Amino acid sequence: MRKIWFVAGAGLITAAMAAIVVFISSDSEAKPPAESAATALSNRIAVTGLAGRKNSTKLFRIDVPSGAHDLAFTTYHDGKEAEPIDLYVRFGSPPDRKSFDDRDIGPEGTKLVFIHDPRAGAYYALVRGAHGGYDDTSLVASYALPGETFKVGMHAHHLYNNAGGSPEPQFGYGLIRDWDISGLHDAAIWKSDGSIDFPQVDRVYAGHAQHGAKVIKTFGTVPTWEAKRPGEPNKQFPNWPGGKSGPRDLDEYTDYVYRFVSHEKDALWAVEGWNEPYACDGKSEFTSMTPTELADVQKRVYLATKRADPRILVISPAQAYLCGIPTVLGARTSQGEPIWKFFDALGWHAYNRSAKGDAGPSYAQEVMKVRGYLAAAG
Repeated sequence: MRKIWFVAGAGLITAAMAAIVVFISSDSEAKPPAESAATALSNRIAVTGLAGRKNSTKLFRIDVPSGAHDLAFTTYHDGKEAEPIDLYVRFGSPPDRKSFDDRDIGPEGTKLVFIHDPRAGAYYALVRGAHGGYDDTSLVASYALPGETFKVGMHAHHLYNNAGGSPEPQFGYGLIRDWDISGLHDAAIWKSDGSIDFPQVDRVYAGHAQHGAKVIKTFGTVPTWEAKRPGEPNKQFPNWPGGKSGPRDLDEYTDYVYRFVSHEKDALWAVEGWNEPYACDGKSEFTSMTPTELADVQKRVYLATKRADPRILVISPAQAYLCGIPTVLGARTSQGEPIWKFFDALGWHAYNRSAKGDAGPSYAQEVMKVRGYLAAAG
């Protein structure tokens, strides 16, 4: 099966399909299930629809390979509020309320047990309805494999582009996404004579490289002269009418992408097919292209990038609204090909305000929703 990753900030997570069988024990307080009754978990695949009465227990098992790191067990609820359960984890044999390696208990809902350096072998997780009945709850176990990397990056609108206003960073960082860097949009650097303002791009990329950063290059907002509908208003960038309508000539666009990636490949970590194309129900955000037009553009970005350097990661058009992700994943090219054939990672911008009290859902809930979208898309 072909694996697809998704990027939330700078984290990478795989998604794949797996058969799930849920074990449900007695609803009364009883001895935890035996090892043979444990439901097998697959790495990063959620078990959904868990439900039980107070004091009921369910046992799960995951086999962790040698060299894996950052093992995590997370529960979340599919509704607005997480359900009151307790979570116990133990290596080698099932846990109970008295025997465990780690636990997360209490009346609050979402639970997390994290083990930075797990042992190779079987880990067991016990979910207990300790504080009342629960339903629509999900559990996911995940670990990172050797060589997988988590990168922390940032936006910097006015660094190294002669725009002023930003002090020199006094710290290192792994990634810089260039979408919001003034003067670096495609509409600004792709000139009507076909040339590219590489001196401007080189200067900005080199400045960030001093801090150890690689670049996520976001393609999108084409110049008016290249726009499919040049007279179309552009709410986000009024000076570039038609910029959201996509390229009028896909061959010219492919050539632009190829020349850009070929020139900047040593600075690039990834390229992104478009910025935040859709809101909910397929409504336009940073593009007025249809899903088919977007898929055709993504295909050209993918093929041109891999021709220039197959090592560079290609990210999908990155969504900000979770509800817009199914529109992206369901897009097909004009030849009927699914868009996901033409990216290595699903881009997702987690504008989550959960750190500010009740302003947003938990990150765990949002991550599980994205995983569900990926699984549904196959």
